[in-house]
Amino acid sequence: MIGRLIFAALMIPFLLGTAESGPLKAVCSTADLAYFAGVVGGDKLTIETIASPVSDLHYVEIRPSFVLKLKKADVAFKVGLELDMWMDKLIDGSQNGKLKVIDCSKYITPLEVPTFKADARYGDLHRFGNPHYWLTPANVEPITRAIVEGLAQIDPANAAYYAGNRENFLRFLEGNLDSLKASAGQISGKEVIFYHNSWPYFAAFTGVVSAGFIEPYPGISPSPSHLAKLTELIGNRRIKVIAMEPYFDRRIPDKLAADTGAKVVILYPSIGGRRAGESYLDWFIGNLNALAEALR
Repeated sequence: MIGRLIFAALMIPFLLGTAESGPLKAVCSTADLAYFAGVVGGDKLTIETIASPVSDLHYVEIRPSFVLKLKKADVAFKVGLELDMWMDKLIDGSQNGKLKVIDCSKYITPLEVPTFKADARYGDLHRFGNPHYWLTPANVEPITRAIVEGLAQIDPANAAYYAGNRENFLRFLEGNLDSLKASAGQISGKEVIFYHNSWPYFAAFTGVVSAGFIEPYPGISPSPSHLAKLTELIGNRRIKVIAMEPYFDRRIPDKLAADTGAKVVILYPSIGGRRAGESYLDWFIGNLNALAEALR
């Protein structure tokens, strides 16, 4: 009996340590996933982010400090669909056997899945579809579903907490959809030249039309002949806006604008790119309004 009591007494600190070990340590590849993980995880997660919200998510430098973050983490969130393959390298480099990796594209229905062999001739074309799926409110549900599912697997005691946070956020978003759709009416049917093909999900929600791209294929620099065709297209169809991400060189868009009278608009493909601390709605409306103002 005494031996059993001593054993139980010795076990108490370990049991308390498990129950009071504090929040899970999460590392997110992007600011967007950090936002959604924060909404779902609340005070049960501490979150670090690898890529800044104004980074080109195709190309992120691998640093030892990033590997160290993942070495200490309990859970990692990645975009998937071959966008943040650098995150896979960081995860592998961390050699963290306890790390739970959550691919937030798990329940996404991707747009623009190639029906042909996507080889190097087509630039940085993603084999499994366009990976910029968070750029529509329609995909918040599947993104957060993957997050809740993954967190519940590693922290089942708080599964109801995560699910409740998600439901509250989805309810809030649903309550604002009519207003968002009404605002999108300002740009629906309007043609825009985009720099990179980041925006098909945004276009599907808002109705804005992609008339062409500065990049002939994703990640491929434009030739003089391609730019000449764009110049002619902009003039013939009286396209008012050339939209670009903040990390691209402005020289080509500015030259096209000068030659055609179009206006260059910066759009931010990640939450927090326009303003630190912005919400998902603030960010989405910011991009929508930037286009609407330029298209008047």
